[in-house]
Amino acid sequence: MFEPDEARFATVGLADQLPGAVIDSIWEIIDQDLKGVVHLPQVLQFALLARNGQVTVIFEARHVAIMEFDLPIAFQHGFPETVAVLDDGRTQTMMLMDELAD
Repeated sequence: MFEPDEARFATVGLADQLPGAVIDSIWEIIDQDLKGVVHLPQVLQFALLARNGQVTVIFEARHVAIMEFDLPIAFQHGFPETVAVLDDGRTQTMMLMDELAD
């Protein structure tokens, strides 16, 4: 799951609300900070918060650990509160939470 050489996408809905720099940063967090450190289920959820005007990405690993990553990217109020990332075994797709149910 979540191998960096697999096909990765972001939905149009997510790309309309979130800049590519934040999307790319979440992929980097998965690859560099989470993979091999915590168990990664098929669906990951990341919360996006404003901290000192910048984006903070929060990942919770099944109530075992909460990890926070401060990005050097300005937070905008139109950003979604939560982002989902799905690995279906063929592709990895980052999306809005309401797109996950579709």
